[in-house]
Amino acid sequence: MRGTLRTIGLRLYRIPFPVRIRTHPFDLKYGVDTSGLLDSSKLPSGHANDLHSTAYWGTSPSLFQGALNQWQQTLAGTPWTVEDYAFLDIGCGKGRVVMLATNTPFRSITGVELSPELTSIAHANLALWNKTPHSCTDVTVLNADALTLPFPDAPALIYLFNPFDQNVMQPLLERLAALSQARSAPFDFIYTRPEQAAVFQQIPEMKLLWTGNVPLAREDTAADAFYTREQDTNIYRLPGALDGAEKTLPDSHNR
Repeated sequence: MRGTLRTIGLRLYRIPFPVRIRTHPFDLKYGVDTSGLLDSSKLPSGHANDLHSTAYWGTSPSLFQGALNQWQQTLAGTPWTVEDYAFLDIGCGKGRVVMLATNTPFRSITGVELSPELTSIAHANLALWNKTPHSCTDVTVLNADALTLPFPDAPALIYLFNPFDQNVMQPLLERLAALSQARSAPFDFIYTRPEQAAVFQQIPEMKLLWTGNVPLAREDTAADAFYTREQDTNIYRLPGALDGAEKTLPDSHNR
């Protein structure tokens, strides 16, 4: 209810006082289009979950890198490395995080976006981005519903920048919890602006690994619609129920 009232209040406030959005330095540097603040009402896909989407606002590069650094520290003492993980950005929008993630040697990178319009922009951005070499080259963006998305058997890091409300978050986490019962590999989460943190707490096996505020670089704050200086972020791990079994990866992981 609080989230709904906040969204309604912001929409009413922006009628007489629209937010001024600057083109982000990331776009100016790389010639891509990831800027803008777009309310979900302007991004219809025709899917029932349109009602539960929040808005498009690209993650600041320093925010993503800071959160990613915190997550990488959680791998200490586990049998997993960054190279073992498939990275998924659910609600990837125009694909800024997907592009940023290619600088890390993930096993694979997948962006998932419900809006066909944003998916098309993300594809165009990737076409430009992929003209230069990056650490991960297995990259794709899907126009898909997160609730029916096939998840990899490998360890998965799922990035969420407050993409939707409880009506989607809860069935998504319940589905992942069910899948984890037949896995040894974990599902990890970087959840930025975690408005649905209470839903994570309802999953018995879910472990909160880190919570805190990730500071933004000065240029990111200057380009931010609300001059954000830091962003609250939670990092979780949902272990596989077969976690005590021998850790194996699919044959395609051989390097």
